[in-house]
Amino acid sequence: MRRETPRILHVTESMGGGTAGAIVEFVRSTPQFEHHLLFRRRAGSDVPVRHEDLFAGSRDAGGGPVRLARALREMLPAVAPRIVHLHSTWAGLVGRTVIPAGVRSATGPAILFTPHCFSFERTDVPPSASRLLRAAERAVAASTDLAVCVSPREADLAAELGIPAVVVPNTTRARTARPDRRPDRRGRDGSIVTVGRVGPQKDPGFLLRVKALLAGHAGVTWTWVGGGDARGEAALRAAGVRVTGWRSPAEVRHHLAAADVYLHTAAWEGCPLSLLEAAASGLPLVARSIPALDSLGLDPDLGTAEAVAAELGTVLATGRPGRPRLQEAFAARHTPQAQAAALADAYAQVLGPIPAPPLSRVG
Repeated sequence: MRRETPRILHVTESMGGGTAGAIVEFVRSTPQFEHHLLFRRRAGSDVPVRHEDLFAGSRDAGGGPVRLARALREMLPAVAPRIVHLHSTWAGLVGRTVIPAGVRSATGPAILFTPHCFSFERTDVPPSASRLLRAAERAVAASTDLAVCVSPREADLAAELGIPAVVVPNTTRARTARPDRRPDRRGRDGSIVTVGRVGPQKDPGFLLRVKALLAGHAGVTWTWVGGGDARGEAALRAAGVRVTGWRSPAEVRHHLAAADVYLHTAAWEGCPLSLLEAAASGLPLVARSIPALDSLGLDPDLGTAEAVAAELGTVLATGRPGRPRLQEAFAARHTPQAQAAALADAYAQVLGPIPAPPLSRVG
């Protein structure tokens, strides 16, 4: 008897930017499954991630959470998935409300949740809002069979909510060829690039504080690849930072190839693909220390603008970060092969043994 290929229904309200890229990599890493997608496009993401050829079926729910819930109810009997994999905050809340633990039958789908950074980690909302967001996550925790987390920090937070958790590393298959460079030992010339949405999470204000501390490095150019908040973009441009607006993945890789150092200034995170793409290209990383990135093994001593500015000065002068082995280990833990193995183990936890993937389709 021929064994039916297990079906996975991925659900997200944020099909754009890093979340979309992460979902695409999850699907590429597990070709032994039949993948379906229910999504809403991420507001303000002008360059959607190409995904249509990876899924057996996909549906754009449009609208808000109510339409997402309605579309999920309709897709469940049509797709009959073995797993419903919820990605990001609103999809996580909607999905675990539509399919609560108390009414899910023994033969119903397993519910997996990947936060891509818990919403209560936000630092741009008052403490009361953070407490409300945490309470909402706790209320639906019992409806989660497994949290598939992209960092040890995320897994620890899931465990605090009472959710079984595993860590599956994010990855990228993008590779950027960078020319050999001879750094200016005076530390006066070089190019610094940042990738992401201009907004509170990526914290352009932190970048501006760092830039002010490096004011003596007159020949350094600063580029923010991405777009977002108009006021934030204006502040960056006024300080001499080039803001490109949203660019295609190929154009982002071009900016990485042209840079001397990648700067990451986010105030809260999951495991950003931009860091992985920069690491995969061999670009030195200077990443602000926050709990998520510390848990991924990046430098924990870069928590202040002053420390980040000093590290940038080291890279511009030498072409290497102060602790290169941390970055080498970070890149080694986030390969496509590592993700494929960890994700297969995670899915097997809720499904039991599954067929091995075709070797030619992973990596």
